[in-house]
Amino acid sequence: MNLIDEHSLYRTVTNAAMFLFDDGTLTTAHKARVANWILARQNHQQGFVFYPTASDLKTGITLFSGEKPKTKLLANNAVELETLRLLALIQPESSSVQQVFQTANERLAGLCFADMCDTGECAHASIAYLRYLTAADPDGSAAKITRALGILKRHRAGDGRWHKFPFFFVLLWLTELPNDLARAELTYAAGRAAGLSTGQEHLPVRQKILDKVLARTNRH
Repeated sequence: MNLIDEHSLYRTVTNAAMFLFDDGTLTTAHKARVANWILARQNHQQGFVFYPTASDLKTGITLFSGEKPKTKLLANNAVELETLRLLALIQPESSSVQQVFQTANERLAGLCFADMCDTGECAHASIAYLRYLTAADPDGSAAKITRALGILKRHRAGDGRWHKFPFFFVLLWLTELPNDLARAELTYAAGRAAGLSTGQEHLPVRQKILDKVLARTNRH
């Protein structure tokens, strides 16, 4: 199994993230290999720790749940945040990874989407940021996560979706949260998820997101 794409940081990260999403298990050695490969791709361009590579920019960025960013703000931050999230999942104890988190967090702290912004694609970036926090520091970020869930609740559209926030990307994040935190919003979205699950074909990752929502809400 080779998850590394020598030409693309983002494809490597999404390859590994998809493997884990599909309930794959990485050995300690494989985790270290992927993490070290990623750490060697730090480029510190435009204030980022992990700015998209030339190959990534040429190919274009797609969020893990299938949405295609329309702005550089979302595309560039999605690459960094997905990379940080993967490092949190596979080698969080590494001092080198912790240093990356510290550097990245200093930049992220000053951005509006780090405080759950609902303007344009900052809304998408807010969810990407929350997915990183959920993986990297769920206990230390509990207050921020709880506040974000409250904002989501206030943005309910009444049909299982949320105004301004991307449906599948939000569902993905909710399935990564503990049941006690995610239950209310997953229950709210479950009816729509059930209808979508049986009513049309989706990207495989979106179907699996729907399946996870239905399993978490006892709709299977």
